[in-house]
Amino acid sequence: MQKKSPHNPRSISPKKSAKPNQTYVKIGKRIRQARLMAKETNSRALSQRLGWSGGRINNFELGISTPGPDETLILGEILKVEPAWITYGVGSPRATAVYTTRYCNFMAVIDEITAAAELPDFLDALKLTVERLDKLQANPLKKIPDDMARRCERYLKKPRGWLDETRIENTFCEPLPQDMRDLLHTYIKLTNSDKARLYEMAKVLLGPVTDS
Repeated sequence: MQKKSPHNPRSISPKKSAKPNQTYVKIGKRIRQARLMAKETNSRALSQRLGWSGGRINNFELGISTPGPDETLILGEILKVEPAWITYGVGSPRATAVYTTRYCNFMAVIDEITAAAELPDFLDALKLTVERLDKLQANPLKKIPDDMARRCERYLKKPRGWLDETRIENTFCEPLPQDMRDLLHTYIKLTNSDKARLYEMAKVLLGPVTDS
């Protein structure tokens, strides 16, 4: 039986269905990326170190379940990433890490280019081999070089530096109203203590999390 987190006894779990919950899947991918960036190679060991059941983080990463507010704060602290990025994909995992922002945007571009069946032309324009792309996709610690970033922007007909800007496109919350975008961007600028207080306020206002 899975041991519940003492910080969040009502971890959210999806209903059983034929298709995985895509929101949970996307959050799980970000958790895995954050874990690898923090050089935590063993999800089970990390779970146990946090006092959770061994498979809890693995379940998060696979989209089987998703962390509640308290668990998200704990993961953000231990993995040194923004909780808003884990939950919403807003900004970059580390606000000061330009290369991390660039990596996230570049991988989102790859998904779009692949879906549009333009990958061969794109790789040719970037002077990028399939083998090197595979290595980049397999390791979120890899940097996207400046020259490659600029060629990508030219191919997409985007302004210089576009790939290095934080944005919330290509996340499960797209499209969002402008006021919500402004709110989320304000959130990522808060201090960690202010974010923790905000989470506590949200729990009081919204009530306890229930299974859905």
